[in-house]
Amino acid sequence: MTEQLRLRAEAIGYDIAGRTLWDGVSFQLRAGEALALRGPSGQGKSTMLRCFGGLEQPTRGQITVDGNVLQTAGEGERRALRRDTVGLVMQDHAVVPEWTVTQNLRVLRPSGVASAELGDRIDEALQIVGLGGRRTARAGTMSGGEQQRVAVARVLAQRPRLVLADEPTASLDSESATRVRAGLDALRASGSAVVVATHDPALIAWAGAELALAVDATA
Repeated sequence: MTEQLRLRAEAIGYDIAGRTLWDGVSFQLRAGEALALRGPSGQGKSTMLRCFGGLEQPTRGQITVDGNVLQTAGEGERRALRRDTVGLVMQDHAVVPEWTVTQNLRVLRPSGVASAELGDRIDEALQIVGLGGRRTARAGTMSGGEQQRVAVARVLAQRPRLVLADEPTASLDSESATRVRAGLDALRASGSAVVVATHDPALIAWAGAELALAVDATA
């Protein structure tokens, strides 16, 4: 169904310093679908995710997120999309070390979601990623794998229509990687489309579809 289309890329390309990172990339993702971006370091996987999140613009082509064309959206519209529609899981976890786990999850509240409902979402999200007993822990005292699970739990509580995850299982122990995939599974089951940039064969297999980034790549 058209209303379930979460992301569409139409012939997008990206140039930097006279070099083309990728070009002619076209695909679409619907609710519950996932795509793994793979390719060598420096080929622009993270840059493509940033373009999908409205943080950067491709050199050419068009990106549509949940019916919104990012190239014609104003900065306020793009901020609203990142708050309500797009969930980001970045490589640096983007947690505040001095804050508790709960405070880190409450930093983003989608429009129309009451504080009590957000609290219920947070409880559920922390159970899914295996951090149900760590609500009051300071994020800075947690391992890198646990901080990544906090980042995934934050997106779970947000319940976005599109999830963009940059190397979400990189350098994680097997338990944390399994918990991260469980969180991504829950997002897909709830109707999110998921794009992951990854070198992890298990995560590529989990996605079920992949795009190898190279000049003139298409999908």
